[in-house]
Amino acid sequence: MGDQLATPLAHRLITSPLGALLDTSAFERIKGRSLPREMRLARIGAVAEATVAEGGDARAFLDAVDPAGALAPRDRERVHKAFARYVRHWADHAAILKAWEAAFWGDRDVAPENLVDLERRRRAASERCVTPGRTLGFLARRGEIAPVACDIPDPNATRARWSDAIAAPAALFAAPEDLPDFQRSRAVPGPSGPEYLLCFRSPSPLMTDTVHARIFEPTEDTEDAPVFIYASGLGMAYDRIRYWPEEDYIARPLAARGCRVILLESPWHGRRALPGRFSGEPYLATAPVGLFRLYAAQAQETATLIAWARHTGATAVGVGGVSLGWIVSQHVAGRCEAWPEAMRPDMAFLGATSAHIDEVVLGSEITRLLGVEAAVRAAGWTAERLQQLRPLLDPPLSPGIPPENVVALLGRRDRYTPYALGQSLLDAWGVPPRNVLTWDRDHFGVLLGLFRRDDAQKRILGKLNEIRG
Repeated sequence: MGDQLATPLAHRLITSPLGALLDTSAFERIKGRSLPREMRLARIGAVAEATVAEGGDARAFLDAVDPAGALAPRDRERVHKAFARYVRHWADHAAILKAWEAAFWGDRDVAPENLVDLERRRRAASERCVTPGRTLGFLARRGEIAPVACDIPDPNATRARWSDAIAAPAALFAAPEDLPDFQRSRAVPGPSGPEYLLCFRSPSPLMTDTVHARIFEPTEDTEDAPVFIYASGLGMAYDRIRYWPEEDYIARPLAARGCRVILLESPWHGRRALPGRFSGEPYLATAPVGLFRLYAAQAQETATLIAWARHTGATAVGVGGVSLGWIVSQHVAGRCEAWPEAMRPDMAFLGATSAHIDEVVLGSEITRLLGVEAAVRAAGWTAERLQQLRPLLDPPLSPGIPPENVVALLGRRDRYTPYALGQSLLDAWGVPPRNVLTWDRDHFGVLLGLFRRDDAQKRILGKLNEIRG
């Protein structure tokens, strides 16, 4: 059964000498081309989950995932048997989840080895539903199914609805007035120390759900340990799958070096995914409004966790993220000057960062590959109309923390968050060049570099310890 969680085999392979085979520009191109298929599989899983939860059958699933009836008759017939297998996987997951919730959140004491076993089984069962490659995976290769089910808002209606926020964005990103009640799960032994979940109601008026964050305690528990709050990239399913990379390239390594790490669950991601939508889908599907709604809500949720960390003894608190996570982190770092001192971070790490998110919407490889750029243009959005939303999409022109406390990582060949836009933000903020790591990589190459190298992790921990004194 095992007395602690283990580092997943996938991560051990990626970080081994064999992983160098992936650390190439050829792999970057292959990974980019596979993104629509991966997103399509996630969407298929989300629609299947919602269908089963509502008591629907294979026909209802097909109506939802292929409303135009574009799939070939042979594929539609194949779905019926595959969906029956999926229903069994869903039932298995529901049973394990019930036992897991009782063990981690209930009143009875549970042996650590039983917690480890339930955590492993829950993730494996959940993964079969979230990414149903074994059952419905053949549909992910069908181009008739869109990777993202777009529902782009009208530009004129958007301008009217959000005019006040555009004129005064500070109100949308204001610090929470009151701290919510926090609930903590039982801790499960991890590779670098105890791990547990912290949950609280979102303080954002844009959200009505519960936020979960996974906490990784240092191997040697100290009350005044520095805290680093890290945000994942778009589409991550978090601990609903077996391999959540941020656990193994950021959280556990930093915890082993004496830092408490918090992995925050983004709006519409993980447990917060909306019925019928895969993890993070509304962010893209409702662009550009979905973008700044997520930024504002997660910024306020991050402020809440900063206050919690300081209340529990942290002497230095940092925020950071990669891809989507860096956008939120730069909003936190840029807007926190107006927040109460207890909610302000001391430092920020921006991985694969960018300025002018409006240009990313219409000019990024990721929005093109997933059909989002075409949908945004078809809805009537132009570069000029998107630029009007910059007060909500972009952080302020200067940081709310000392620029020398900002650490950044850029990919010189990044086509998703272009290098030039990232460097322009750092220049505008006055971030010292010595604080910026630049790798000759594309977007996925930067992510893989974070897995295989510890340059960024050392910079993060070094800055936290420097602040801590």
